[in-house]
Amino acid sequence: MIATVSSLYIYPDSDEPGQELDSVEVTETGPKGNRSKKHAVHLVTVDDFVATHPKANIVLDMDPSVLDKLVGRVVRLGECTLEITQTPSQCAGVYARVVEPGEIAVDDALLVAEAE
Repeated sequence: MIATVSSLYIYPDSDEPGQELDSVEVTETGPKGNRSKKHAVHLVTVDDFVATHPKANIVLDMDPSVLDKLVGRVVRLGECTLEITQTPSQCAGVYARVVEPGEIAVDDALLVAEAE
């Protein structure tokens, strides 16, 4: 384990602030109730979230440099499996696609699959 989920957010409307949740069901297209976006899930570290307030879905208690190194890796949070696909061009964090839908909750551990 290299991190835990600090907080979870959905953004139903682009002009409205996020809704903080204790847990969220993540579907193939992203967190249930989140507006449709090009990338299913946006993950960010606590430090970057506090500093820049990006519209991220999952805030992780971990070092930002470690999160960036997960691009190309598969991770598990709660019942959900994600593939970290890329870093955003204009904000902090990483984007991910949903490999296996499932529920994610605050305090869930981030588990990283072994590199192939």
